[in-house]
Amino acid sequence: MKRYMILFLVLLMLPFTLPAQAAMLLKVEPDGIGFTYSYSLSGEVFTILLYSTPQETGRLVLCAEDGQFSGEVALPLSNAGGRLKIWVEDLKQRKLAEVKLDLPAADDYQAPSGDSHAKVKNLTLNETAQGFTWSFDAPECDYLILYYRNKQESGKLPVYPDENDHFSGEIILPMTYSRTLSTIQIQSGKGTVLAEKTVRKGYEYPAAPAPQEGRLSGVIVAIDPGHQENGKPVKEPIGPGLEGSIVGSSGMAQGKVTLRKEYIITMETAVKLRDELIRQGATVVMTREEPYNFLSNLDRCAKAEEGGAHIMLRLHCDTRADQKKQGLSVYGPRNSDYAKAVADPDTYRHMGELLLNAMKNRLGYAIKDSTGTVHINDQFIGNNWAKMICFLVEMGFMSNPEEDVKLATPEYQQWLAEGMAQGVYEIALFRGLIQPE
Repeated sequence: MKRYMILFLVLLMLPFTLPAQAAMLLKVEPDGIGFTYSYSLSGEVFTILLYSTPQETGRLVLCAEDGQFSGEVALPLSNAGGRLKIWVEDLKQRKLAEVKLDLPAADDYQAPSGDSHAKVKNLTLNETAQGFTWSFDAPECDYLILYYRNKQESGKLPVYPDENDHFSGEIILPMTYSRTLSTIQIQSGKGTVLAEKTVRKGYEYPAAPAPQEGRLSGVIVAIDPGHQENGKPVKEPIGPGLEGSIVGSSGMAQGKVTLRKEYIITMETAVKLRDELIRQGATVVMTREEPYNFLSNLDRCAKAEEGGAHIMLRLHCDTRADQKKQGLSVYGPRNSDYAKAVADPDTYRHMGELLLNAMKNRLGYAIKDSTGTVHINDQFIGNNWAKMICFLVEMGFMSNPEEDVKLATPEYQQWLAEGMAQGVYEIALFRGLIQPE
């Protein structure tokens, strides 16, 4: 696609923002838009870039610690040209700036033509780590329209049959989060829906880095990514030396904005924590390595024990009816026989504070109760059955729109991992598992 246009646009902030201005440079290139803009508000390092054309839409969460944002937006489906709308929002979903411009059609663009209505049979969708594959049959049809949409992106494109009236292909979804549900429609050229199904984008578990020597050499850490996609209620004893059993809920937090589920956020963050700990010399035991199979609390504790873990971190995300609630929490056990064998409540609280404050420091939170506290109690079965130092970490509130968006980003997940790794180091020092550097 040949497009030659460079635009420099100064975008005035709307009245509810600071009196600063955001300067955006847009460069219309073959098959896309290059962008550069500056924005800083009270130290916020995230913005959301959104765009739409008649053929596709997208939503990008961008992170720039220096306030300088840049990147590219590919427009592979917009070769017919048309009106482009591109705008920037803050994490409160307040529009900061907006630009509209007309994109020229590609020099080689030809609109699809011919018969575009047929009975669609055997529509099959299969998830991949990059998006999904699709196939269907439609006899005596020259072309049809494939339309997809989810929370992060949408698109529509003409698709064509082979000599056997079979349609097939693959859709790559670069902006779509893993395990996000997409709706797929097969439409006629006039927009009539002929078939519809849903499919999730797959998840590919990343390989671990090679073992390394570092300040955490000799320390074994179990990481327990909370929940799983196919959860179910199960009755478990509260803990050794404690009376009663609890039927755990299979429910979990879900993002207010992203609609992501807690189990995939904990999985993604756990992998980053795994890699950070290995880089610092630790040995890591993962209680789960994929989103699907069910594990009870006792199963998870058993895996940590079998791996010889000194410390177990159980990763979770929080939710509340009050969408303004945000921050971190750390929970440790108190009265189970296993907890008492590890440490008394005051010592457990001190170790929890080492972990919590390390996370707050990395995320830029003030060290005060309003940003998160440590709780030592018998609330969590998975804590009570751990024979090693064990903490459940609530990494943020998915019910809070801003924290929900940040928790889905690789940058914020990495900062959480670095904060937890620092907390592991300080706990290991305190317990004499390692010596000072």
